[in-house]
This record gives sequence, C-alpha cells and structure tokens, in this order.
Amino acid sequence: MIRLQRTDASRYQSLDPAAQKARFDRLQSLLRDASPATKSVFAEPAAVQGSTQVDWYSRLGGQPQRLSALAEADANAARARLDDALNDVARIANVLEGTSADDAAFLRAAARYPSDDDVFVLNGHPVVAGWGHGMAGRQPLGPVAAASAATAAAAGGAVAASSGRWWRVLLLLLALLLVLAVAAWWYFRDFAWPPWFDYAAFHETAARNEDELEALAGALDRDIETLLARCMPPPGAAFVAREAQQLRERVSELDGRIATQASVYQHAGVAPSERLQKLQPRPPAMAARITQVVDQCAAIAEEQQRREAEEQQRREEEERQRQAERERQQQAQAEAAKREEQKKRAEREVDEFDKRRANAGGKEGELTVTLLWNTVDDLDLHIHCPNRAHIYYKDRSGCGGSLDVDKNARDPLFGFPQGPVTREPIENVYWSQGSAAAGKYRIQVNLFKEGTRSRGSRPFKIKVQKGDKAEYFEGSVSSGERDAYFSFSYP
Repeated sequence: MIRLQRTDASRYQSLDPAAQKARFDRLQSLLRDASPATKSVFAEPAAVQGSTQVDWYSRLGGQPQRLSALAEADANAARARLDDALNDVARIANVLEGTSADDAAFLRAAARYPSDDDVFVLNGHPVVAGWGHGMAGRQPLGPVAAASAATAAAAGGAVAASSGRWWRVLLLLLALLLVLAVAAWWYFRDFAWPPWFDYAAFHETAARNEDELEALAGALDRDIETLLARCMPPPGAAFVAREAQQLRERVSELDGRIATQASVYQHAGVAPSERLQKLQPRPPAMAARITQVVDQCAAIAEEQQRREAEEQQRREEEERQRQAERERQQQAQAEAAKREEQKKRAEREVDEFDKRRANAGGKEGELTVTLLWNTVDDLDLHIHCPNRAHIYYKDRSGCGGSLDVDKNARDPLFGFPQGPVTREPIENVYWSQGSAAAGKYRIQVNLFKEGTRSRGSRPFKIKVQKGDKAEYFEGSVSSGERDAYFSFSYP
C-alpha cells in the first residue's frame, strides 16, 4: 500500500467519534455492492501507535499527487470522478434512509472531507484522505449538488399517484430509466468490464510482480557485465560459453514472465504500467549483449592463443638456437679434442716408429715404409713396386728400396725363432735419396708364423714417410685372414 499523508487531531476534527478502523470497516461493509471506483475513493486509516495521529493509505498503484497541485484539465477530470463516486455514496445513503437512518447519516458524513489538499490522484483515480473529517473553523467539502434526480423522480411519482394518471407515472418512470442509463454510462465510461473488478488488488499484485521482474532483470544485467571479466583464463572462453547459455535461458525465462504479466493487463482490460513497458525491451537487449560479450570473449581468446603460440614459437626457436649452439660447441670441442688426440697419437706413433727403427738399426730415406706390431708373431712386410718388383724377406732389394729390418723371423717349416723374439717388433723398407720410383705402391702385411696358439687378430700399424709428409695405415691379420693390403702413391 502507498501512504498518502498523516493527519493530527489538533487540526482535523472527526465528524464521527467511532474508532478509525471500525469506521473504515463499516464504510466498506455499507459499500459492498458499490463499484470498485467508489470503494477505492476512500483511503484506509491506520492509527499511529502512541499518538493522536492517523496515517492514510491507498491500495492503488502509481505516484500520488494532490488534487490541488494538478493542472486544470487533470484536476477537472479527477474532480469529476470524485464527484461521481461521492454522489454514488449519497445515492446509497438515500436508499438506506428508509431502513437505517443511522447508516444513511454515517455515509453522508463519510462523503465529507476537509479540503482539496486531502484529495490525492493516483493514475487518474482520486483517493480521499481524512474522509469523514473537517478542519477547525472550516466547512467540510462533499459531493456537488447533482443527480438528485432520484428524489425528483420519487416526488414526481407521488404526484402522479395522487393525480391518478398512470400514463404520467409511466412517462416519469421512462424518464427515470433514461437518467439512470445516462448516469450509468457516464459512471462506467472509464472502467473496463466488468465494472466490479477489484482494481486496487490488481495493481497491488501487479506492482509486486513487477518488483520481482525488475530484481531479476537487474541481477541479469550485473551477471552479463561480469561475464566479460571472466573471459581471460582462468576460467576462460569455454566457461564463458557455458555461462552465456545459462544466461540466455534466464533471459528467456524473464521474457516469458514479462509477456505473462503483459497478458494479465490485457485480459483485465488495463493499460500496462510504465514499469512493465520499460521492462519489455530489456530481454532482447540482454540477449544481444550476451552475444556481444561471447563474441568479444572469443576474440580475446583467439588473440590470447595467437600470442601464446607466438611466444611458444619464439621460445622453441630460442631453444633450437641454443641447442644448435650447444651442438656446435660440442662438435667443435669434439673436433678439437679429436685433433688433439690425433696429434698426440701421431706424436706418440712418430716417437714409437722412430724409436723402434732406431733401436733396430733401420734407416730413413727419401721414402720409408715401416711396419710395427706388439706380439711375438712373425709378420712380414711386402712392397709391390710400380715396376712390379717385389721387396720382402726373400728378396730384400728392388726398385731402389731395401728391407733392412725383419724382426721375429721364424723357421718356415717348424716355426722356430731364427733370432731374438721381441714384443716390440718392426720391419722397415727405405729408399735412399733419388732412388724411389714414381707411381703407385702396394703394401702387403702377411702373418707368416704365429708365435702363440691364439687364433685372434694381430693388430698392426704402418707409417709411410714421404719426405716431410707421413701417411699412416692400421689393420690386423689372423690365422683365418693372414693377409692385409694397402696402397699409396709417390710422390
């Protein structure tokens, strides 16, 4: 309910001494057959506890405005409705006059009010606060002197009866019916059918429903606006898509409830309230906003994925570059280590070849081929020259070269050593300065006699010294593979 105003006994004098609540209940009981427009004219009083003040309430919806503050056209229209309602009360009082003069007097007193400042207008409907009261030193207001047609008609009927002319009575009755028809049309012209519809209760229920609809719409607006903030992970675009679907369902439900509320107005023949009219376009706007937020979120997610992909690609490229640099450094280190090892090995081998040759009394010439191994076996060095000459233990000279060292030599038949046996043996062929023929030479290493019963391989090394340059070969022979071959060109 809407509170209209608060009155005080110091200014407002009751025209009836009964309690306010009892007076209102009695008024509603006497007006039980009256139209809703008539009943809703009277505000409901409520005594303020602990004081002589009274609050006045209305069940109609809308923003109350004082009749005295309205524009002239609006004030005249409201006043006409007020007079119609109060005249209806006066008509009911006239009807009750014959059965209960006390009730008739109560209704006539209730139809009085202090001033136009105590009349409020809600959506065009007048409501009187302080009805049945007057102000000290001021005559209370009431219905204008109109529609006393009932009394005139009754008087005319009495005259007609007394005259005995029935046709005049008939004419008066027809005139009365015409007046009543015009009055009924005038009274009900602004009301939807049926005229006894409880508009106060309707507007109160509608206001509660629209309060709930506005609360739902406000919650939806807030949830939609917070949706975009949840786009960035976590929780991310997938969550937003699911949340958006739930919001669309809530918007659809709100739209359906608004449509239902509008149909209630339509069925009642009442124009939709301003609040409902403002609510109706909100669900489509919400749905469009949800779609916009989802699209924005998808764009944000796509941009985020692009940036993450670029960042991942950059990190992978940097890692590839670091790995390539590590591999390059490792390869460089490995190659350097290999070169160093080869250098040290060559130095060791040079030292070993030179050492053994010197110890065995071998010579070094323009071209020198040296064979060394580390077992007690008898390995023979064969040189096949470009001119087909063959240098070996049976023919120690040929094509300018000479075999001057042959260690671990053994008997060809029984394998007995033919001299001292060493584990650092060597065979050496050399060409003195200017004696080596140019061309392709072939080296053959032969396992002539085993010094042990092992059938394993016997590794060996060969050094071909060509002036300041050296060429090395490695290989092995065994009981199953007794010969190994190599070749080199000179110069």
